[in-house]
Amino acid sequence: MAKVNGIIHVGVGEELRPFRLDFNAVADLEELLGKGLNAILNEENMGFHTIRAFYWAGLKFKERGLTVTKAGHYVQQMLSEGRELEDLMKPITDALLASGIVKEVDTENVEEVEDDGSKN
Repeated sequence: MAKVNGIIHVGVGEELRPFRLDFNAVADLEELLGKGLNAILNEENMGFHTIRAFYWAGLKFKERGLTVTKAGHYVQQMLSEGRELEDLMKPITDALLASGIVKEVDTENVEEVEDDGSKN
């Protein structure tokens, strides 16, 4: 995965989509989820809502008007293509590291994904 200006690329179907979790994306993510990045990354079990929100935040800089629901469709497509949870977390981790916002990301607590019941 090439990292230019904090941008990595995420494969969705046959298309590689630019993905970036820069300062603005993380601020939007925090606003959407109602908590800071540190709290998000330290959740005991990261739910589907949070993973979908990360994809929304990371993809929307290039895809203007991207909705959280559309980002969820992309995540569902990746799952339908046979990707595992670890595969979904790698671009998030890589993008956070590439942005320089964080120096280390611990994704140890994302093994058990639970639907957190949010409706965004």
